[in-house]
Amino acid sequence: MNFKHILVVLLLSLCSSGMVYAAGSPINEDYTALIALGEKMLEASKASDSTTFTTIASEASDVAKDQGNKGNSPRLQRISTKIKMAKKAVKSGDFGLATSLTEEALVEMKKTNGKPTWGGTTSGGE
Repeated sequence: MNFKHILVVLLLSLCSSGMVYAAGSPINEDYTALIALGEKMLEASKASDSTTFTTIASEASDVAKDQGNKGNSPRLQRISTKIKMAKKAVKSGDFGLATSLTEEALVEMKKTNGKPTWGGTTSGGE
């Protein structure tokens, strides 16, 4: 019976250490496909080409949705929202708004992940 208890404790400790590692790891997201599509969207909006913009925006939304299925990312949600808003702006004929929204989405995509900071650290030595 002691062997069973030791085995259960060992398995639970291994399981919990795996969860701690997963919870503490930073989110590494790759936006290269979305950046390429975003730049094509930007070119289409500057050229006032609504059909090309709509096609590329739909493709970008699908890519964002596929990446969103892999994990819940607040940055990806902001990007996806800006893409949808830009698509609506093009449908209403406002290419200026679509250009600015696409540029904002590109800035969001190109942001680098900062080092994670945890509470309790101080800058001064104690």
